[in-house]
Amino acid sequence: MTKKNKDLNIDYTTNEILKRVFTYALKSKWTLIFSVLLLIIFTSLQMIQPLITKKVIDDELSGVQTIWEETTDTTKAFYNDKYYVKSDGVGDNLITIKYSEENEGYILIENGYDNNYQIKTIEGNNVVLVSEDGDEQTSTFIFLGDDITIFYDLSSKPILRWILIYAIISIIVITTRYIQNISFTFASMKLTLDIRKSTFDKLNRLPVSYFSKEPSGKTVTKMIYDSEGVRGLYNVIFSIFSAIISLVIVYVGLFALDYKLALLTFASFPIVLLWLTVYRKIVNKFNKKIRETNSRINGKLAEFVNSVGVIQIFNKEEKMSNEYDFMLKGNYGTKMKQLRVNTFFGNQMLLFIERIIIMFVLFYFGLKYFSLPSLLIATTISVYIDYIQRLVYPISEIFGNLNSLEDSLVSASRVFDFLDSKEDIGLDSISGVKLSGNIEFKNVYFQYEHDNYVLHDINFKVKSGQFVGLVGHTGSGKTTLMNLLERYYDLDEGNIFVDGVDYNTYSKYDIRENIGIILQDASIFEGTIKSNVAFGIEATDEEVIEVLRSIGADKFIYDYPEGIHSKINYSGENLSTGEKQLISFARILLKNPSILILDEATANIDTETEVLIQKSLKMLAKDRTTFVVAHRLSTIKDADVIYLFEDGRIFEQGTHEELYKKKGKYRAMYDAQYHK
Repeated sequence: MTKKNKDLNIDYTTNEILKRVFTYALKSKWTLIFSVLLLIIFTSLQMIQPLITKKVIDDELSGVQTIWEETTDTTKAFYNDKYYVKSDGVGDNLITIKYSEENEGYILIENGYDNNYQIKTIEGNNVVLVSEDGDEQTSTFIFLGDDITIFYDLSSKPILRWILIYAIISIIVITTRYIQNISFTFASMKLTLDIRKSTFDKLNRLPVSYFSKEPSGKTVTKMIYDSEGVRGLYNVIFSIFSAIISLVIVYVGLFALDYKLALLTFASFPIVLLWLTVYRKIVNKFNKKIRETNSRINGKLAEFVNSVGVIQIFNKEEKMSNEYDFMLKGNYGTKMKQLRVNTFFGNQMLLFIERIIIMFVLFYFGLKYFSLPSLLIATTISVYIDYIQRLVYPISEIFGNLNSLEDSLVSASRVFDFLDSKEDIGLDSISGVKLSGNIEFKNVYFQYEHDNYVLHDINFKVKSGQFVGLVGHTGSGKTTLMNLLERYYDLDEGNIFVDGVDYNTYSKYDIRENIGIILQDASIFEGTIKSNVAFGIEATDEEVIEVLRSIGADKFIYDYPEGIHSKINYSGENLSTGEKQLISFARILLKNPSILILDEATANIDTETEVLIQKSLKMLAKDRTTFVVAHRLSTIKDADVIYLFEDGRIFEQGTHEELYKKKGKYRAMYDAQYHK
């Protein structure tokens, strides 16, 4: 079977997936080995228990129907002034005890006869016995009645001993099974932990382009639910492995009982294997579709949750509900088809095969042991049927896990798709280099898609400490240029120099360590005001307070009950948009980068907060190379130079006064905002 990665055009075979899961499993190899040993122990002991039951019945409970010989041992059965002990039929003064249906009880036949002799008829005190060969023997008998208990009393101690052994084995089985379950669960949870750590580490190495193409809900599904599916695959594989061990041990028991019949049961295996192969292909088709649909449902749900405000303002709740309901119904229909296949061709079919095998066993023993004592037949058949059920159970486990296996294989392939996604190149490590902020864009071209350029021949220089404004209509290329500077995307044509050195010479971590960015929508994390300001930095309370004061954000120090240790909810839901931006400014100031980028940082805030942020911006931009991408032209009015972008090109450049005097596009934009 092959799982295909549509994004990378990579085919994952089942073997490749299993090898990769096995690589993670090896991290807990000693725990696994210990778990397997315990599995073998308690499975083997469980096979012994039916044999103990058979031995108690055959040798002790039904064992009274055998040949006895006279003995001088006074600890043996005392009857009619004589002591008797079980015999192999070789000694003197032999008697035979057999059950008589005619007398509805046990009789004592005065001459010892082989167990192959069965009662034919009883006339008076005479009994006629017949052997398998047809030989007849006549002897006298005594009806024992309640005296049979004398012979049974000899079995009390052996029975108690076997019961004790059975109990000890049961305790060992329960204990080893418990420890095995604990150890295996520990190993499987460790695997999930390692997988999730790998996916999160991978997340940090992916380029920004990955997230622009892949819905966030789908990515989260892969990292959480599909990684749990890898654990499910691990569990299923171990269950199948356990089933195989059980099969081997059961067959050892079957061969010990009757090797011919054990060989005959192999005839059913080709049928089972063929059925298993067809069944697996069918359920795989459904599992793949269900997993993909679940991923789309989660992605769509995340989209709805993130856009709930827009949905409500447009009164589109019913439309969104219908879309979601349509996806759920489609997924429900697929699951119902899968359920029908599982119901009719899963365990029910296996139970049918089990009944046929048991019927065959009864027929086989009925022919072979037709002339043997019925009780011996019953115990042998009972143990054999017990073994057959133990044989079918692991096969049933395999079939029961096929659905989970296919589902888990799909999950694992999706996780490995994610782990094999193309990583961001040039990350390397943080060397600690401190850049001064001299930047040059030279012949820069950029395209997101082939032959669809969004930047054309960008050329300009920025000196360290300069304040640069970037303006233009949406889609003109401003943010793309800053994304290139941040190295969110790799530059294919042209060069960007930082401090006179091609910035590809530095690692991406070094470049980003020297750049601070504030976006239109501030990123706020659940925690405290301090943890958000000192994001990724070891800072004291005094340092955080000083930074907040320097940008005029004293409200976080004095107006909140717990000051900078006040709690911030998920995504900063208990903060206003302006407060979020102030925290973002403080965060960058504490980081102290040499290059600063503000991308529409004041677009969503009120005028009063904008004035406060403008003051913060002056503090923040001091002695730093600052790029401000703005629609509000008041933000960049004091810039050292302003570049107006249009269709990916620099259309105008100069100071505010210079551009305003030109009476070009910049002046038209400015007048449209402030001279209506």
